[in-house]
Amino acid sequence: MIRIFQNVTAADRIDELEQAWRLRHRVFVEEKNWTDLARADGREIDQFDHDEAVHLCVMRGRQVVAYARMLPTTRAHLLSDVLPELCRFRDVPRGADTREWTRHCVHPDHRGSTFAMGEVERELVLGIVEWSAANGIDHLTAEGHPVWVSRLLRLGFGVEPLCLPTPIAGEMAIGLHITVSEATVEKTRRLLAPERIELPKAAMGGRDRPAARA
Repeated sequence: MIRIFQNVTAADRIDELEQAWRLRHRVFVEEKNWTDLARADGREIDQFDHDEAVHLCVMRGRQVVAYARMLPTTRAHLLSDVLPELCRFRDVPRGADTREWTRHCVHPDHRGSTFAMGEVERELVLGIVEWSAANGIDHLTAEGHPVWVSRLLRLGFGVEPLCLPTPIAGEMAIGLHITVSEATVEKTRRLLAPERIELPKAAMGGRDRPAARA
């Protein structure tokens, strides 16, 4: 199951997002050694976790096992303000129909391999596609390992590299402009086991906000 959170911030102290901040810290700070993101409280939160961010959390029971964040590109975001070196081939893609897909991470107990996504990551990617289709999002930007180019092409996305592979924080990364079409939705549903996907209708275009943690 995927839970989708909109119109919330870290100040709301929502349990699922508290887990997501800690998963992000574990993956990006403790595993990838992105020490600039380190926080003493073990919660990786940045300036883009504002109330216009959309948070997708894959759940197993009450545990968040995978996460991604979608940001509007009509205001400051990672590609425009933090990692502009990953967009050298054209101006930064922006628009009401374009979101930045970022902070994608999976709990280590639920990962696949370098070249094959595990079950929860497949569920997360399909959730992103379904959310995009339901909200009129035709394009995504992203920053990640070059292996994502072939992954996304196999799933029916249109993929435009925005730079050559570039070393970022000790690993190679590439900026991507991604097109989400009707064919993408159909192909990802067919390939990524749609029977596993449960997206709450109330969360697709509105606010999904459970009781705050004490």
